[in-house]
Amino acid sequence: MRYNQYAYVETDYATQVKELLQINFLPVDYQQCTFGELLATMVENTLAEVNLTDSTTRQAKLTEFAVSETETLASYLATQPQEMSPAQFYNVALQLLGYHVHYDYELSDPLSFMTKNALPVVENISNCTDLITAFYRLLNTRSQNGQLLIDVMAGKGYFADRRQTLPGSQFVLLNGKSLPVFDTSKVIREVVYVESDLDTDEDGQSDLLQVTIFRPVESQQLKVPALYTASPYFGGIIDNEKRNYSVDANLANACAWTNPQYEASNIIPAAKPSTANHENHPPVEKAVGKSSYGLNEYMLARGFASVFAGAIGTRGSDGLRITGAPEETESAKEIIEWLHGDRIAYTDRSRQHETRASWCNGNIGMTGRSYLGTLQIAIATTGVAGLKTVVSEAAISSWYDYYREHGLVIAPEDCQGEDLDLLAETCQSNLWDAGDYLKIKPKYDAMQKQLQTKEDRQTGQYSDFWEARNYRHQAAGIKCSWISVHGLNDWNVKPKNVYKIWQQVKNLPIEHHLFLHQGPHYNMNNLVSIDFTDLMNLWFVHELLEVNNGAEQQWPAVMVQDNLQADKWHEEEDWSDEVGHSTSYYPTDEGELQKDGNGQAKAAFIDQGGVEFNKAHLTESEWQYKFICGDDKWAKASLRFITDEFIHPVTIVGRPEVTVRVSSSLNKGQLSVALVELGDRRRLTATPKFLMRGGQELGFRFGTDTLQEFMPDKLTHAKLITKGHMNLQNYADMKKPVAIEPGQFYDLTFKLQPTYYQLPAGSKLCLIIYSTDQAMTKRPLEETTYTVDLSATAIKFKQK
Repeated sequence: MRYNQYAYVETDYATQVKELLQINFLPVDYQQCTFGELLATMVENTLAEVNLTDSTTRQAKLTEFAVSETETLASYLATQPQEMSPAQFYNVALQLLGYHVHYDYELSDPLSFMTKNALPVVENISNCTDLITAFYRLLNTRSQNGQLLIDVMAGKGYFADRRQTLPGSQFVLLNGKSLPVFDTSKVIREVVYVESDLDTDEDGQSDLLQVTIFRPVESQQLKVPALYTASPYFGGIIDNEKRNYSVDANLANACAWTNPQYEASNIIPAAKPSTANHENHPPVEKAVGKSSYGLNEYMLARGFASVFAGAIGTRGSDGLRITGAPEETESAKEIIEWLHGDRIAYTDRSRQHETRASWCNGNIGMTGRSYLGTLQIAIATTGVAGLKTVVSEAAISSWYDYYREHGLVIAPEDCQGEDLDLLAETCQSNLWDAGDYLKIKPKYDAMQKQLQTKEDRQTGQYSDFWEARNYRHQAAGIKCSWISVHGLNDWNVKPKNVYKIWQQVKNLPIEHHLFLHQGPHYNMNNLVSIDFTDLMNLWFVHELLEVNNGAEQQWPAVMVQDNLQADKWHEEEDWSDEVGHSTSYYPTDEGELQKDGNGQAKAAFIDQGGVEFNKAHLTESEWQYKFICGDDKWAKASLRFITDEFIHPVTIVGRPEVTVRVSSSLNKGQLSVALVELGDRRRLTATPKFLMRGGQELGFRFGTDTLQEFMPDKLTHAKLITKGHMNLQNYADMKKPVAIEPGQFYDLTFKLQPTYYQLPAGSKLCLIIYSTDQAMTKRPLEETTYTVDLSATAIKFKQK
């Protein structure tokens, strides 16, 4: 497995020496040291678990290392060497990185192992200058647990032992990244209450918003940036899974659609922050919640405050949870305004004593996945002052694209029957506190009824209600730098969400990057194949500490993890329908899919909705695998068209577009289309495999994380590439349904979810046309016959 490393910044020798002296790794008299003395000292310093002042023990540890098949490091040093071969150095280096002789590599050939695992090598170590450079590069090399060696040393107490000799109360950088020199045993944990301009619970007072802060004790003397995670889940969640809507229901005639409207909540402007210094009272409430995001914890040890707030409707805050609405964006944005010094906050809910974020340097970044990433997009579109960057993972850019698609109710994966009102209920955690319950419950009940009506589960049509929840309309307001992270196999927050916002962000005058990994609804921290955490460290130092470390040019605009080899990342300039060349395939009367297809027949299939599925007692994922593999029982309710085997690899990029001429036996209907790779092979695991559980120290005795990666798994017969769904009544207009006649043919043209997928040589591409998607669409209880005119049916996509 290749330990790809993109975050290493090429650094000149003078800077290397300066940085190594600053962290007390290089002895101050290094210029008077012999080669052997310098080698011994730097190896000993790497052994952070050994007492810093016990020279006997430090020297004795050198006997545990070998430089060759016949010589230990201690005996080698006894020869007073003046130079070292790369093989000798990297035998020792691999042991320092956590690898084991014979089990991981052989002393006879360490360089082959270095090359195989993409570990960097300094090719010449003939003097002390070369040795210093080699150790500088080694400290900034990923170890067996995926972390940089300097971070492994920090986890063992390197900086804790040297805290008194390090620069006091300031950030210490190595290779452009912040080091964990902050005292994590004394983290300040506090709560404040920001005053909103909203009155969502209509009690005549502006809503108070609880904010939880974890910051370094050094922030009492040093202004630090804040990493803010807007998390509606932070105060806890209300489990409502048992009352998810039934999807075993017939489709409605969409012409009953009435275009529900968005209605704004009351506004009561908050008081202005005081200008008098004596009005800054220290917080009095201690945080009892725990930081819930590993990247924040990692950066907290490196001096970046970690801030969490659920905003309106969550525990400790006033108001109602109005999922996706502008009020939600506004309330979450107001936390940044306080951090930047532009909004008032109080020490408690009595609103008597003002408190300021005087510890914050005014630069705020945002982190988080899923709903937490979604709110980053929402807030970024406001252009709020102080927000410098977002790292938005698996995020929704339009709530319609989360719960609906092309005029249909479409569930997020594993969430059949969930909808916007249920998510609001899940996050309305202030109902847990009895006093808030008494105050909020009547207004909450009314709000729930309004959401249930306006979300319109009957027709699934776009409306003003959903329009207000489409952040892409305000993308021009984005002023901060941008990083998006998304799984190419995410069927919860489907890839269209990141694809569409990316098409706008990439044209804005801001720094922007996109990571696409092979996971489902998952983050990509701590993968073997990429040093994502180190990249984010480099990025936050650049954006929030305003250090010119070259982060903006350090890696390409788009990074895509390969679906055949997890340790291979494609470096791209863009991800769009403009990449590659266009290819079209057509179905034939014989069930083939060809570039010169000549299908003229009218082929039909009978859809029975969820009738057979409910009898089978399968999970939705079990059904999907059987379906895409062509299992007779499930494939009969579809049309399948298959290519010949590819003689060379083909990569599909962007959003495939399908055109289907179709009729329904009813005056309504839903059509689903899937692209599938067929071929028996061992594909990557659906989620990363844990390789070293708890093996990464985030700081010295400050929590752990886990090394992981997608790995080749058991043999499978097929893999879903992408799919899409459409209401037949939207054939003429995606935003407005029209009546259709049974038996009448209509031309549907729509795009599938975007992808970046490599079909290997020997595989086949399969186009499946069907109706009910048991995992996502409604499952009608009535039988419907769909007839497809093959002469006007095609699939078109871009390929590389």
